[in-house]
Amino acid sequence: YAVGAATERPRDVPGAGLPGVSSATRFVAWYNGHPDFAGADFDLSQPRAVVIGNGNVALDVARILTTDPDRLAATDIAPHALKALRQSNIEEVVVVGRRGLAQSAFTVPELVGLTSMPDVDIVVSPQDLASLPDTDPRARILSDLPQRPGNRRITLEYLQSPTAIRSTSAGLEVEFARN
Repeated sequence: YAVGAATERPRDVPGAGLPGVSSATRFVAWYNGHPDFAGADFDLSQPRAVVIGNGNVALDVARILTTDPDRLAATDIAPHALKALRQSNIEEVVVVGRRGLAQSAFTVPELVGLTSMPDVDIVVSPQDLASLPDTDPRARILSDLPQRPGNRRITLEYLQSPTAIRSTSAGLEVEFARN
């Protein structure tokens, strides 16, 4: 028996309260059909979404945002979320961690599930990949992943902390400091 966080953990980042910024707790409750979040609205009109954190929930959010809605239709995803995801313009989800790849909080099975998605590419920088020992199963899983034109993409970035979120004419912009 295991549960995730039942409440949001607010970020102390300027701009965290802007429209279009949400917690993973709220987003997951929305697509899982929690009645308190059925009316939530998420802006899926931009080509890129940023997820701050690199645990299982972060990867799950990235997976939902990049999975073909026709595949999601065969799951128990909430109908209102499926309808919104069918109209989504998101092509890339950037998952950002404060620490390095070796300290990622996601599990190997969650990563395997992500890399087995046929229409989504996973991108990790060679420098981040080189930081893993050869014996780490994540090194084997993330090595030589195909990059296929036209696929949606999940980019894993490390050693960055958000310093500000700004609203621009093109949408939200997140500024990061390199750790």
